Amino acid sequence: MTRLQKNALEWSVFAVALVLVAAVLVYLVRESLTAVEAPPEVVVTVGEPRPGAGGHMVPVTAENRGGETAEEVQVTLRLEMSGESEDAVLVFPYLARESRRSGWVTFRRDPRGGTLQVAGVAYQTP
Repeated sequence: MTRLQKNALEWSVFAVALVLVAAVLVYLVRESLTAVEAPPEVVVTVGEPRPGAGGHMVPVTAENRGGETAEEVQVTLRLEMSGESEDAVLVFPYLARESRRSGWVTFRRDPRGGTLQVAGVAYQTP
């Protein structure tokens, strides 16, 4: 019976794979030990409006600063202008912990002429 010898390429591929697997295991263990068991903390920021085809578009960013995932994150924006209000709702299906998602809402009237505020944020925890 003859024994096959491994060449340098096979050993180097084995070493790289071993280092990668070890790094992933260390990362997963560290994340599980240091993870904060805090409820989702969703913070919403609103950007500068701009004209669009369907009205005036406003960029919205939702950031989860908490330690758990938030599902079905619903952000309601209210535009108050001349005694009237207009609401827009943006839904993010999934917002992982320490992550950020962005989207757009559209208003018929220009938000720069009124008061734009976050009227509410609702979410579920899995």
